[in-house]
Amino acid sequence: MKKTAALLLLTLLTAYVHAQTVVKGVVMCDGLPLEGVQVSDGRNMTVTDAHGRYELTADAAAEHVFMTTPSGCVPVSRDGLAPAFFERIAEGESVQKHDFLLQKEDQSTYSVIFVTDLHLTGADFKPDLESFRSIAMPNIRKQAKKARRHGPVYTFNLGDLSHERYWYQFGYNLEDAYGTLMEADYPTLMYSVPGNHDNDSAVSTENTDRDAGHLYRKVLGPEYYSVNIGGDHWLFMDDIIFENGPFKPGKVRAVGAAGSLSYSKGFTRAQMEWLEKDLSYVPDDARVFICTHSPIISDNRRQTTFREGQMDTLATMFSRFGKVMIWCGHMHRTDFVESDRYPGFESMILTATSGDMWESEPDRILGIEGEDGGVCVAQFSGNGYAYDWYTHHYGRKAMRVYDMNSVRDYYLGDEDIRAQMEAYPLRTDFADGKFTDMVMVNYWMYREGETVQIIEKGVSLEVEKVDYEDPLFNISYYLDAFLGKHPVAPSQKTVTNRHCFAAKASTSDADVLVRVLDKDGNVIRQEKMKRPKAFGHKMK
Repeated sequence: MKKTAALLLLTLLTAYVHAQTVVKGVVMCDGLPLEGVQVSDGRNMTVTDAHGRYELTADAAAEHVFMTTPSGCVPVSRDGLAPAFFERIAEGESVQKHDFLLQKEDQSTYSVIFVTDLHLTGADFKPDLESFRSIAMPNIRKQAKKARRHGPVYTFNLGDLSHERYWYQFGYNLEDAYGTLMEADYPTLMYSVPGNHDNDSAVSTENTDRDAGHLYRKVLGPEYYSVNIGGDHWLFMDDIIFENGPFKPGKVRAVGAAGSLSYSKGFTRAQMEWLEKDLSYVPDDARVFICTHSPIISDNRRQTTFREGQMDTLATMFSRFGKVMIWCGHMHRTDFVESDRYPGFESMILTATSGDMWESEPDRILGIEGEDGGVCVAQFSGNGYAYDWYTHHYGRKAMRVYDMNSVRDYYLGDEDIRAQMEAYPLRTDFADGKFTDMVMVNYWMYREGETVQIIEKGVSLEVEKVDYEDPLFNISYYLDAFLGKHPVAPSQKTVTNRHCFAAKASTSDADVLVRVLDKDGNVIRQEKMKRPKAFGHKMK
């Protein structure tokens, strides 16, 4: 496409600047007006009066008017998937009316299914669409059905529903990915935040971050907003600043891309200003949660992915709410992170629903640290909340236990692995004799304060937290990459793990019991492993 034609297309797709527009309407629940409901265009904010009416003058660049749904109500959906809490502001109409219709819903107990990093691409080199339909969707339907016994269920999509690198290569973009969810008859309402891969790679302008999000806003609505559910205040915030900077030497250029697909992390000034207004309506005793795509708190407890000044401001803004949980994805691994520097925040980083983008063989769907791909299901009530991990293949599962004698023998006997270890000497070579009679547990839902016990013949072994890579993920992904079946980044030449535990057994064949204790000493998980336990692609 010639540059002039591309610029014309970009203008048609992304230019949404209109003359000053007055937007007004009414917010109703079961036919009755609602007073005090926040309504915003992303910059300006007002509340409804006693008759449920609102009116605001929209910002010149605003594309949507949206409300903060009050607890006890749910927006009527137009298509059964997207909750209709927003309306698109039409161009060329100086005064326009947008009403919001809601239904009452008992949210004293409610559940959330967290999905993240679905990476639907329509690519011809991996089975992402088929795996989503035949493996992931049955699991999601099952978990939604179970959760409905306790009240309403919602899905929170934490971003990267699509993958911009392949929009133009395979003719499958974010709108197509949404269509795939619709065709699969997705079973709940879905609230979303944008991921870095939900931006248009063909866009490079003076305002790339805004302009590249044109399709997200068309398909999924505002890039930031809030929702009240059961007395809890949920914030959905776009923390990806898409830059699409100059191409980097040696990097493969994505088909149709105008830049390198680069991005940084943080909130824009407009988001920060809107956030301050939004929180002014939230009572001090409310439970507040944040959904983002990328983690805000990094995994060394001291650093953040945001600028220090912005984090300081956020810490002050949220200080009156106690602990604020941030739910996020992006990393394709699981981790629970607290911050020494910003103790008011804690972060639950969730493994991708696609594992490593549907590329683990054969249909393993593994995260990059060996986690089984799946969904997190959380249940909320006035008494608190609890969450767990439900894998696509095995249901509720949070750990995998390895008999390292079998892993050692596999690594010793496989010629391809021997070549891989020679090429990457910093990788964990499980053929080493130090792994003899060792038991290793990959417990991916670990959080600090929990204790992992490995018990042999009634005796608790000495357990050490280790950073060994996951051997199943190696043979399911990295080994194929080494053999040239798909690309592997140089950074993957050194691989570690944040949630593995190991102990030396006294025998080579005695069964072991693995138990996980919470901070109060209660057993919360356990699994018995019969030895010897085989290692390979078919292991559970």
